[in-house]
Amino acid sequence: MRRKIAFLLTLWWMILCGVIGLCLLLFANKEAVVSEEENRTLAAMPELTISQLTGGSFDEAFEDFLCDKFFLRTEIVDATSSLKHIFSALTVDELIDQTETDEEAVMALLPQETAQEEPSTQETSAEITEQETEQEVQESTEPGSEPQAAQIVSGETPEQANLWLLHADGTKTALLTYSKADIERAANVFNSYAALLPADGKMHVLLVPRSQTANKLALHLDTESGWSSDLESALEPLVSENVVVHSAVDILGSHITNGEYIFFRTDHHWTALGAYYAANAMIQSEGYPTVPLSDYASESIEGFLGSIYLHGRSAKLKELADTLTYYEPLAPAESFWASNTYRKSELTVIDTDQTDYKVFLGGTHGPYRVLDGGYHTGRNMLMVCDSFGNAIAPFLMPYYDSIYMVDFRDEYYSKEAAQGGVAEYIRRCGIQDIYVVLSESEGVGTLFINQLMPENLK
Repeated sequence: MRRKIAFLLTLWWMILCGVIGLCLLLFANKEAVVSEEENRTLAAMPELTISQLTGGSFDEAFEDFLCDKFFLRTEIVDATSSLKHIFSALTVDELIDQTETDEEAVMALLPQETAQEEPSTQETSAEITEQETEQEVQESTEPGSEPQAAQIVSGETPEQANLWLLHADGTKTALLTYSKADIERAANVFNSYAALLPADGKMHVLLVPRSQTANKLALHLDTESGWSSDLESALEPLVSENVVVHSAVDILGSHITNGEYIFFRTDHHWTALGAYYAANAMIQSEGYPTVPLSDYASESIEGFLGSIYLHGRSAKLKELADTLTYYEPLAPAESFWASNTYRKSELTVIDTDQTDYKVFLGGTHGPYRVLDGGYHTGRNMLMVCDSFGNAIAPFLMPYYDSIYMVDFRDEYYSKEAAQGGVAEYIRRCGIQDIYVVLSESEGVGTLFINQLMPENLK
């Protein structure tokens, strides 16, 4: 009797699965669509071909399609997340710390923009030497451009530098640590870029903690008293006179301890408010007046769930859903996708069709992004950045004729798509100032500064 019941149950289960599979084939949307809940593109129905069937690729692709288009899938995922929330012993801090620390890994969770039209064929080099960097600068500098002389690292460097979390009891914990070699290499790269600027040009460097790091302070103001950093003081004697290394601790620390909303809770980025404070600090360091925040029209999107939440879809993090506020440009602005100096497709500065961090510039586009704010300042600037630059760029528009942006990560940039290196681009576009705005994921000691910045210079 038991065998008969087991047989019938198995048979009915196989029939049910067959019916569901047939319904999916007949009625499910077979195109790739974006899931608003997961903020990613769901798998499309694979094309049925003899080569795919014999090679086995069809089975794998069809399995992905079934998983993504399963009946009541969203409801099941949400229910699973709720159960994990009920039985999980992990705290919010522990859930956040489980998130990938590499920005490329985190951003892989998000729908990707069309990055570059031409395929990347850029060569890679495993290591940078001071001699190679100096040679690139010398070879790429045209006579008559009067660049600053490249300064090779020569000062005393501490064995390491740290970003410290200061506890209320007077002790401190190192949140980020930078080695002597990483500090010297970064200074050398900054100097090489600064050497391409005219005599009155400035290079501004700002390395921003991710929210996972910043919120160890922001979410615990009852037990933590602040930040301190050794990195900027370690870099200062090593960089050229026209390189200004700004401290995120000095710019943002007091705003965080005052309870201001500087970093998202469920996303690894900073908020527009944090980006505004940073833009103001860099402009004021040159002695220029800045635009009050009250002059900008703003809108807010409630219930924003970003990359940290999407990593594990924890119900605990869902309870910390963010408010995403964006600020409209002060004047009519233009934005373009560009390869070298040729401006191609028109883009938007604030993309109101988006409901996530891509509201800023519509996401990252490469190899170059150009912003024109309609101001006549007589100066152009180049911003070397990761996605943290997307939130700050609109606040820098009133101070420059044009802002040129470049993100050297492979999915956005190649020399082939850019039609040349950055040194040539700086000359052609008449760049006076360079801004380096990077998160800790792409900062000192990482591939971005160690390799991508120097190898794409020329």
